[in-house]
Amino acid sequence: MNAYDLAYLGAVPVVAPTIAWKRMRHGKYRESLPAMLGRRTPATPLPRATAERCWMHSVSVGETVAAGSVYRELRRRRDDWEFLITTTTETGQAQARRTMEGAEHFAYAPFDFSWTVDHHLDAYRPTLYLFFETEIWPNALRRSARRGVPVFLANGKLSERSAARYAQASFLFRPILAGVRRFFMQTQQDAERMERVLGDASRIDVTGNVKFDALPDALAPEERRSFRTHWGMRDGDVVALAGSTHPGEETAIWRAFAEARKDAAALRLVIAPRHPERFAEVARSLADAGARVHRTSAGPAPSNDRADVVLLDEMGVLARAFGACDIALLAGSWKPVGGHNLLEAAVHGVPVLRGPHMHNQPDIVRVLGPEDGAPEVAEDQLARWLANLANDEPMRTQLGTKARAAAQSMKGSARRVTDGILAELR
Repeated sequence: MNAYDLAYLGAVPVVAPTIAWKRMRHGKYRESLPAMLGRRTPATPLPRATAERCWMHSVSVGETVAAGSVYRELRRRRDDWEFLITTTTETGQAQARRTMEGAEHFAYAPFDFSWTVDHHLDAYRPTLYLFFETEIWPNALRRSARRGVPVFLANGKLSERSAARYAQASFLFRPILAGVRRFFMQTQQDAERMERVLGDASRIDVTGNVKFDALPDALAPEERRSFRTHWGMRDGDVVALAGSTHPGEETAIWRAFAEARKDAAALRLVIAPRHPERFAEVARSLADAGARVHRTSAGPAPSNDRADVVLLDEMGVLARAFGACDIALLAGSWKPVGGHNLLEAAVHGVPVLRGPHMHNQPDIVRVLGPEDGAPEVAEDQLARWLANLANDEPMRTQLGTKARAAAQSMKGSARRVTDGILAELR
């Protein structure tokens, strides 16, 4: 047992009730919790890898989507490698199994106790550890490095606040990060912040954001028709899709939509909440606000007696579904959440509206700003923007073309990360 273990054990009385409540209330952790405690780890260690067994870890859906682009690039260039894919959340695990087809092993990451990490390393015998977006767990990093496993950070990002805190406690963080071979950071600002923490720039590279390489292809016409038919849409409908919504945003968007419909009768609304445990709650809140709601999990929506709101309550389809809309609303930005990946919608060539709270996505905002087809729209201006775009097809086309061009211009990060890993291993 080490100091990190003692710190984790000290946090158990605080963390355990939250986990228990979420498990009972929302059904979370039922699959992941036993696995993270090591109860589903192979009883017999895997045979040693003939080439490399690359352990790739991401937390949840967003990070896993990004990790998929690096996985595919590594798999394309090194078909003799094995891959162990781990996530923390159950939604991330489902996403990994969908998007990293062909990986030899899928598992949940172990809790960062020294004994669960050791059990994991003993069972899976990884020869390479690649983690994403500054997911720093001391025991996983230190004990992997101690076994001679090369460790890499991909798609690293570091806020100014975190950098200041880590730099002040550099005597704690530098030993934890000492075993990381290279830090592949998203932006120059991220790299400079990491340099302040490490006191050394020699292990840091700027490779861009691999989320740009995980963008889907634009929908084929038949797939677009399939989505819209399932939603109960008719020819001439202008579909606004609000993706990754958080508490308070659904009813605000519904009110803006209802106001816009007074001037734009063709406007239709689809809402996709960010978290699956909120699907039923969102349906109730919209109904309480006066909306008739159809949930897509119930089957195709009728096109004759149509609901006011189509609720996209299925996981893993939002990135494709954006290709079936005419106006995208990227939520998590009208409440102080910090925003989500605007490029998932932009790649389909649709205008992307977002709120003012995008502080978690500074690199994406730099790429996809108001002049690139992604206007910032205050909540009290959303109805006017929806009505104007619904009634102005040339304006939608112009903004959508700019958005797609900005999204496509930023690809290549997964290749640069892969180049860096392979060069370091050589």
